[in-house]
Amino acid sequence: MPDFVKSPKFIISTIVVLWVAYILWANLQLPTVNFHMIPFAATLDFGVSALVVGSAVFGSIATLVIQWLWRRRSSKKGSESAAA
Repeated sequence: MPDFVKSPKFIISTIVVLWVAYILWANLQLPTVNFHMIPFAATLDFGVSALVVGSAVFGSIATLVIQWLWRRRSSKKGSESAAA
């Protein structure tokens, strides 16, 4: 057995990947979720796994944007000279 397989980082990442795969597979078995956009007219059907993946992508992008804005704002304050 290779040495990298025995490392804790590999073991934990394997458990996380298998857990995410199980969540996606289990949610594929559920019926779709219906969103009624306009009463009695327009409905959208989404699978639960699509909602899970979409929420994860949205959360990741929102986190990256907030971090970028936070760093951008703090770097402007840090660039001022102390003598002024």
